[in-house]
Parts: sequence; C-alpha cells; structure tokens
Amino acid sequence: MPEQRGAVDLAGLGRYGSRTRGGHELTAFAAYGRAVRAPCDGRVVSAEGAIEDQEAGPGARGRYQPPYGNHVFIDTGREIVKLAHLRAGSLTVSRGDTVRAGQLVGETGNSGNTTEPHLHLHAERDGVGLDLRFTDVPGRLYRGRVIRTFP
Repeated sequence: MPEQRGAVDLAGLGRYGSRTRGGHELTAFAAYGRAVRAPCDGRVVSAEGAIEDQEAGPGARGRYQPPYGNHVFIDTGREIVKLAHLRAGSLTVSRGDTVRAGQLVGETGNSGNTTEPHLHLHAERDGVGLDLRFTDVPGRLYRGRVIRTFP
C-alpha cells in the first residue's frame, strides 16, 4: 500500500529477547499493554478505542475488523501520523484533541488486521508513505532491527 511504504511495526521483546513469555494469551506478549506516546505534536483527526482485542499467535481465529483497529491519527499540519492496533479501552485522547510529543495516547493491543500485539506506525502525505526518522535512533530502520527503549 503506497501510504504505508515507510511503515514500521514495533513488537516488544521480553527479558530474554522473546516476544512472548509462553502461551498465547494476550498478556503473554511483551508488547501487550505497553504505553504508546505521541511521536509528534499535532491534532487528533481520528481516534477509535472500542474495538475488542482479538486472539493472538498461531492458530488464533481472526475476525473481521477495520484494518487499523483501535487507533490514533495525528495531523502535524504537513502529514498524518498513524498509530494502530491499540488496546481496547486504553485511549487517553479523542478526535479534536491537541497532543504533544511524548504524551500518552493509549496502550499497545491486538485490534484490527494483526496477528499479535504490536504498534503499527506510519506517516503519510497526500496518500504517499514517508520514511520515518526517530530522534534517538541512529541509522536506518530495517526488518528485524532491535531498538532499545525505556520501559
């Protein structure tokens, strides 16, 4: 999809580098329930937080949901930044709110088009995906890259 060209999916890793602590319950996934903070300043142009999280892992029965599931979309004035697959009931912002970089907007969940808890993040301008750049992450982002963050 052109608008997701520069998208990243951020999954959590546990103490020993595994994405799960065993089992397929959502709480077994290191990413589930982690704080999601606004990556930029802007105005919330879309927010959904009432879609149930779905089962995760191999053999999980997916169900039809809107692709982004629970989400927060932020308009920076130049681009739209999309945060998706958030945990049901965790949103702390609503459409029309102004957010600041670092502000808590919700928690990582497993809603929408996803097979395990993670945060989908992308930015687009006029329907075209943009490459992401993180202030505290040097170098290029690539599949499988491990990025250390605060707890």
